[in-house]
Amino acid sequence: MNNMTIIKRILLWLGAMSLVWFLILAFIVLQVRETVRQEGLNHLQKILNHKSDALGAYVVQRYDALDNLNQFFSFTSHYHPIFDKKMWMTDQLFSKNLQQNLADIKEKSGFYDIFLITLSGDIIYTFEREKDLHTNLLNGPYKNTLLAHIFQDALKQKKPYISNFDYYEPSHEDAAFIAKPIIVEGKILGVLAAQIDNKVINSVINDYSELGKTGRVVTSGFCNSRSINAKTSRHCDIKECATCNSFQLEAINNALKGKYGQQYTSDKSGHELAVAWGYQKDLRWGIAVHMEENELLESWYQSTTSLIILFFSGILVIGFMVIMAFRSFSRPIHKLTHYAYLVSSGHYNIQIDAKGYDHEWQVLIHAFKNMVIEINREMAKLNEQNILLKNQKNEIEELNQNLEFRIKKKSEKLQEYINIIDHYVITSQTDKNGIILYVSDAFCKISGYSRDELIGHNHRIIRHPDMPDSLFEDLWTTITSGKTWHGEIKNLKADGGYYWVETTITPNIVDGEITGYTAVRYDISDKKIIEELAITDPMTGLYNRRFYIKTINEEMNRIKRHDSSLALMMIDVDNFKLYNDTYGHQAGDDVLTRVSDILKFYTSRSGEYAFRLGGEEFGIIVSGMDRDEYIELANRIRSAIEVLAIVHEKNNASPYVTISIGIALYRTGSHATCEDLYREADMQLYRAKEHGRNQVVIGEKS
Repeated sequence: MNNMTIIKRILLWLGAMSLVWFLILAFIVLQVRETVRQEGLNHLQKILNHKSDALGAYVVQRYDALDNLNQFFSFTSHYHPIFDKKMWMTDQLFSKNLQQNLADIKEKSGFYDIFLITLSGDIIYTFEREKDLHTNLLNGPYKNTLLAHIFQDALKQKKPYISNFDYYEPSHEDAAFIAKPIIVEGKILGVLAAQIDNKVINSVINDYSELGKTGRVVTSGFCNSRSINAKTSRHCDIKECATCNSFQLEAINNALKGKYGQQYTSDKSGHELAVAWGYQKDLRWGIAVHMEENELLESWYQSTTSLIILFFSGILVIGFMVIMAFRSFSRPIHKLTHYAYLVSSGHYNIQIDAKGYDHEWQVLIHAFKNMVIEINREMAKLNEQNILLKNQKNEIEELNQNLEFRIKKKSEKLQEYINIIDHYVITSQTDKNGIILYVSDAFCKISGYSRDELIGHNHRIIRHPDMPDSLFEDLWTTITSGKTWHGEIKNLKADGGYYWVETTITPNIVDGEITGYTAVRYDISDKKIIEELAITDPMTGLYNRRFYIKTINEEMNRIKRHDSSLALMMIDVDNFKLYNDTYGHQAGDDVLTRVSDILKFYTSRSGEYAFRLGGEEFGIIVSGMDRDEYIELANRIRSAIEVLAIVHEKNNASPYVTISIGIALYRTGSHATCEDLYREADMQLYRAKEHGRNQVVIGEKS
């Protein structure tokens, strides 16, 4: 035995006893774990299906409830003019009775609120009577809400659907809506809309009876091409949103694409999670559920406890056997360790007796003695090199200090220049898709936005609706071709105001490829205000005759370059002199102001203009329509003036203030001048007056 090597002795005892135990236990544990993990994923998929089915059943019930409400209001409309705003103000008894009847219907229908909306967009009744009551969904403060969009779809008689969820300010929470027109004898009287009650949906989402202690549900939907309401729901309402972890975002994004799946992943804390996801088509929601792997594997942990005990019992037995075997050569190891400690402490003159030890120990001790001699020799060389390195280190440190001082000075100067530019220059940088990457302090100051509100968003966030699409088409065509664009742009402030800037946009080119764009701007708001005052009628706020002359020439030249058409509408207030003589000039000025407000409303899009040409004479320039559409627009304007119901006793065309409109058309290829177009529109206006006023007349050749 004294000639037996140490390696053979260790392998003999450890290899024979440990290997079999380890392989058997590892195989059993892994097989059981994989089975339990798969069962956990299947369990989560069943929970996901349950929640999706429950939400689908809820949606079907809301459609039925909307049909019942629609039938109720259709029946009521036979006896009461429910879409007449005056009726709600005068017939208080009906309003009170309807409120009482709807209380029971609303509770059974599962809606949070019920709306009655006129064809013109006025909300004339809501059950909850929040801030949206008596507002207009076409031009009021809630014109861009989901309620306004679903109202317009209902007027087009689209199939009823539940809208996406988005924050609805009157209710102070996320809300979704459903709407349906009220049709009696084939005629649309108005629109019935309802706001979904979030409590029922919350109860479905927050049912965690099957999800244990660590289970979570993540839901998300789309609104305006962006993902909203992404949240982890654990006994929280729809309005309480939270930021999702990366694995939750990946699962919910897959769900929103209509995909179904399940997998194991890790959260940002490193916890292993089981995740299942799917798409709820009725609400257009992505839903994901997840639980911690530890909870799913709880049964596995219990199963493996006994195996672990068995394994360690085997280890104890093996350890005991190893100790017994190791005792035969532990003494030389202990002595050799002691000698190694002395050498490491700097004692190289030691004597070691190798007699009586195993063969390997004798070889090792001989090598150890030779190593000590070599170490003593190398230590002398290292001392010399150490002195040389210390001298070199001092020289390098001195050079580094000088270099660091010079770099610091240069950096301070450069930072000073950067601060000046950031404070005074209105500048920004975007990627090649227009996503903002950097803005200066001057940019934030003039726009009213903070850096956090701008960076990461598209530059369209500051685009003012008054700017024509053609300007931005020209801008993008120029800069995407690698050229610099220069021009004047009206931008939108965070508070709804605006400012004008003279802008230069330059492409950022790296290795011959455009990577983004840099814009430098100069504030010209004061200049533009002066220019606007010069072209605006002070009383009505419409453009004046001077701006008309400039605009008609520009628009006719634009039509010549494109295959399109243009209409000039001449408008005159009927018998306006008699109105002034009867009611006074102050009342006459009020009429002109109210007529001007109507003209502004119907010419609010880019490329549409309204002018006051003098006295009670007005003009409108619109383009891009066909002949019948121009006539229809003129009649809507004429009707809107008469609907104002401004009493005019001396008007032979109507008991109210009315207007007459003459239309002249200009098409691509026409040789008419702007003077010819004006005379033609004026002649048609004269014909409208001859035929009894309160009419729209268009030239036969137009």
